[in-house]
Amino acid sequence: MRHRTKLSKIFTISALASGLLLAGCGDDGKDGKDGKDGKDAQSVVGTTTSGFVIPEGAIFVAPDAADGENITEALSLALFEAPEDALVVLPKGRFVVTESIVVNSARGLTVAGHGMNETILDFSTSNGDDAFRFQGGNGITVRDLAVYEAPKNGIKTTNVNGIHITNTATVWEGELESDNGAYGLYPLKSQNVLMENNYAYGSADAGIYVGQSENIVVRNNTAKNNVAGIEIENSSMADVYNNIAVGNSGGILSFDLPGLDKAYGSNVRIFNNQIYANNADNVGAGVVGAVPPGTGVIILASSDVEVYNNQITDNDTTAVAITSYFLIEDDVASYPTSFGATIADGWSPILKNVYLHDNTIARNGGAPRGDLLAPIIGGYTSAQNSTGMAQTFPAILYDGIGELLSNTTDLAGFNMIVGADAAADGVNYDPYGPEDRICANRNINGNPAPEYEDVNTGLVYPTSPADVTQVDAGGNPLPHLLIDQMVNNTYLNCTQPRLPPAVVNFRNNIYGCTGDDLAEAACAL
Repeated sequence: MRHRTKLSKIFTISALASGLLLAGCGDDGKDGKDGKDGKDAQSVVGTTTSGFVIPEGAIFVAPDAADGENITEALSLALFEAPEDALVVLPKGRFVVTESIVVNSARGLTVAGHGMNETILDFSTSNGDDAFRFQGGNGITVRDLAVYEAPKNGIKTTNVNGIHITNTATVWEGELESDNGAYGLYPLKSQNVLMENNYAYGSADAGIYVGQSENIVVRNNTAKNNVAGIEIENSSMADVYNNIAVGNSGGILSFDLPGLDKAYGSNVRIFNNQIYANNADNVGAGVVGAVPPGTGVIILASSDVEVYNNQITDNDTTAVAITSYFLIEDDVASYPTSFGATIADGWSPILKNVYLHDNTIARNGGAPRGDLLAPIIGGYTSAQNSTGMAQTFPAILYDGIGELLSNTTDLAGFNMIVGADAAADGVNYDPYGPEDRICANRNINGNPAPEYEDVNTGLVYPTSPADVTQVDAGGNPLPHLLIDQMVNNTYLNCTQPRLPPAVVNFRNNIYGCTGDDLAEAACAL
C-alpha cells in the first residue's frame, strides 16, 4: 500500500538561494528560441532525450544529487519567485520530493528535466496534495521529467495563459486502484494549452485532462491504464489528435458537467487517434466513475463535437457512446430545482451538433458491462430490443432522450431558466433543427469477416415523437432500443458542417493545425 496522507502542507522559502545561475530564455524544443531572436544564446551544456537544449546559464537544481536523495528544498528554492524567462533544470536520476511544489504567477518559466525516464520525482511520501501546482502566470513550460505517485494530482495549472507540457509523464505504478491520485496532467481554467508527447499512467480519474479552458491542442500523447485516458471538460476550441488511448476504462471523453464556473464548452475535435482495448475496471468516483469500462469515446452533455478518422477497436462495451446527462440523472422534473443555477449559466443536460464520421470501428461490444448501461445492455443482448432478437451491442450508441424531450417540448420550460448571455450564445431547449442533430456516417466497418458480427448503431429512444410507440402508464416514452447496421444506417444518417481547428498561441508562436502542424497529415483530414 502506498503512503497516503491528507495533510496539505506547502513548502515555501523566504528568498532565493545565492549563487543560482539564471536562464537566458525559455525554449519550446523546436528552434531553441520560443519566439525570441536568440541573440543572447549561451554555451550548451547538454540536451534532453527529446532534443531540448540546456544552456550553461540555466538554474541547475541539486546537480550533484544522488539517486534517492530528497531534493525538495533545492527545488523549492529554485522556483520561488523565479525571474522572468527562467529555465530551471532538474538533475538526472530518481529523487524524493516530500511537499507540494507551488509556483505563483510565473512568467516565461521553463521547468525541465533530462527526459521522462531520466528525471523522476517520487512524491510517494509527500505531505502535500498536488505534486506541482502552477497558479496564474503565462508562458509556462514543463518538460522532460516524470512525476510518480502524487498523493492527489500530478501537474496542475490554474488560471495560466500559455501552458506547454511536453515529454512529461505522470505515473502511479502497479494496478489501477481507487487510492491512486486523481488527475495526471491537469490544466484548469487556462488559455492556450499545448499538451504533447506526454505519457499518463494509472490515474484514478483522468490521465490527461483539460477543464474549463480555451484554445487547446492535445496531440501525440499516450494515456494508458487510467480511468479516463484523455478528457476535455467544459472547454472550448480544443483539438485532440494523434494520441494513443489504451487500457483505460474510457479512452477519450468530452464532457460538460454541471456546477462549474465555465458552464459549457464547444468546438471539440477528436481525430486521428488510436483508441483501443480500453477495458480497465472503473475505480473512479463521481461522474467519471460512471463511465462504463470498455468504452472507446464517450460524449456526455457536450455539444459541438466532431469525432473523425479515429481507429476505435477492441473496446468491450462500445466504440462511441453519445449521451445526455439524463443517463446520469433521469429525474427530469427535478432539474429546475437541482440544477437551476447552472442551467441559468448555460449548462445543458442535452447535447447538440455531434458529428461522427470516417472512423474505423472494429471488434467492439463483445463483452459490454457497467452499471450505467446495465439495463440497456440487458435489452440489446436479449430479445428485449426493437428487433425481438439478441444483438451484438451497438458500437455507436446514442441515448436520444434529450433530443426526444426537446422535440416533444417537454423541456420548453427550461428556456425560462437560461440566462440572457447563454441564450445569446445559442443555448436553448427548442425542438432540434438540422444544425442540432447527432450525425454518424461514412464510418468504416473494420470487423474481419466472417468471424465478427456487423457493426451496429443503436438508439435507446427514438428522437421523433412520431416514432414513439411504447409508453408507460403515465404516457412517458419507454426505451425502444432501436438498432441498425452502422454502414448504410438509417439512424443518425446525416451530416454537419465541419468544425474549425483550435489555435494555441504560446510565447508568440502558433501551434496546431493552422500553425506548426499545418503540413501534418491529420490536419488535412
